[in-house]
Order: sequence, then C-alpha cells, then structure tokens
Amino acid sequence: MISPDLLSSATRTHLSAQISFATSMAESMIETVEKLMGLNLQAARASMDMSLGSAQQLMSAKDPQDFVNVSSSQIQPHADILMTYVRHLSNIASGTHMQLARLTQDKVNESSREIASLLDELGKGTPEGSQSSISLLKAAIDNAASGYSQITKSTQEAIEQLDSGISAASTQLATMPTKSNGRAKK
Repeated sequence: MISPDLLSSATRTHLSAQISFATSMAESMIETVEKLMGLNLQAARASMDMSLGSAQQLMSAKDPQDFVNVSSSQIQPHADILMTYVRHLSNIASGTHMQLARLTQDKVNESSREIASLLDELGKGTPEGSQSSISLLKAAIDNAASGYSQITKSTQEAIEQLDSGISAASTQLATMPTKSNGRAKK
C-alpha cells in the first residue's frame, strides 16, 4: 500500500518546488519591468532632447522653404530613435521569453523526474500486473514533457524570426536616403 510518509514527503517536495518556481518567475518579471522602465526613461529623454533641438532649428528658419527643409531633415533622426526603441524592446522581450522558457522547461523536467520517481516508489507496493499501468503513466508524462519542449522550440523560432524582421526593417530604414520635397531653393 501507499505509505503516508511517502505522500507527505512528495507533497512537501512538490510545494517547495512550486514556491521556488514562483519566486524565480517573479524575479524574472521584476527584472523585465526594471529594464522596460529604464528603456522608457531613455526613450523619453532622447525624444525630449530631439524635440527641443527640432523646435530650436524650426524657430531659426529664415523663410518657409528653410522651414520645410528643416522639418523634412528631422524625419530620419526621429525614425532612428523609434527603431532603436523597438530593437531594444524586442531584445528585452526575447531575453525575457528565453529566461522564462528555460525556467519553465527546467521545472517541467524536474517535475517529470519527481513524478517518475514517485511512480517507481508506488510501483514497489502494487500488486503484480499493475506495472503496465505505471509504465503507461510514465510514458504519458514523458510525452507531455516532450510536447512542451517542442512548443517551446517553436515559440523560440518565431521570436527569432520576429527579431530578424525587426533587424531587417531597422537596417532598411537606416539606409533609406532622406528625401527632400523636390523644390529647388530660389
């Protein structure tokens, strides 16, 4: 029969692992929020500095044509700031995803091992012939862990493709020439 000590020990181990997992996840999320706050502060500072500089340049325009030229010359720097922000945001999101996926994968693997071990212990006291049921349970646990690993891998590939797309868009934006309005100065 199942020993109460075995169940009590398994329950304590499981609860301890759950608390450790929740703590790790919370720490990761707090770290991510700190990074996002820092990024947003940097973006706000850069945007404010750029806007002040732009306003000063626009106020110093001597005629409407100069005003239009100054305005159009400011598009690229603003786009560069936006793309830098998006790149950093993407890096933070990707890093957080990788960290959470690693923590979760480690937890899934650990739980699978603990359940398999518990099933082995339970199997020792079961009547003959019930080993096939325990083997089926172990196989189901292994399959679930493998399925989770595949989902994690697919998600990571999608994130890498998103990062690649953002990098390509950033590169393309950086190499675009600034267009003037086509009017010649008289």
